[in-house]
Amino acid sequence: MPGVEVLAEAEWRERGAAYRQRVRRFTGPHRERKRRGEAHPVLDFLFTYYSHRPARLEEWHPGPGVVLLGGAEYLGRPGYVADGGGARLDPPALPRLAPTAMFVRTLLTATAARPPRLSCFGLHEWAMVYRSPTPRHAVPHWRSPGHRC
Repeated sequence: MPGVEVLAEAEWRERGAAYRQRVRRFTGPHRERKRRGEAHPVLDFLFTYYSHRPARLEEWHPGPGVVLLGGAEYLGRPGYVADGGGARLDPPALPRLAPTAMFVRTLLTATAARPPRLSCFGLHEWAMVYRSPTPRHAVPHWRSPGHRC
């Protein structure tokens, strides 16, 4: 199959396990803080502002153009179809996600092509709650003169 990567079951399971291990560096501490009733204003941003569930972030997906041999467990997930003894993501099966996927692809491509701007030191995140009547966490009351990002 041209343009398609076929992964043996052992290989894609290994990739999935490695992915989950990387992601759990972030989801594990978040879960532990949540269990203790604590919040971290920066590290929990992904979970509170975007409402991403840790379990969903821990799910590995191969992306389009990859057949998972022996991957029948993926056939119950949205967008996956049977293909040659395995399963693959069929992007046209997810029409409502197509505009978002294209936007994200365009954004990431543009971002990767530009040099980083590292002079903000998280001020945008603080600005979202600065002088808010109901901040989610303690906010220092200061202004950064000449702040431009």
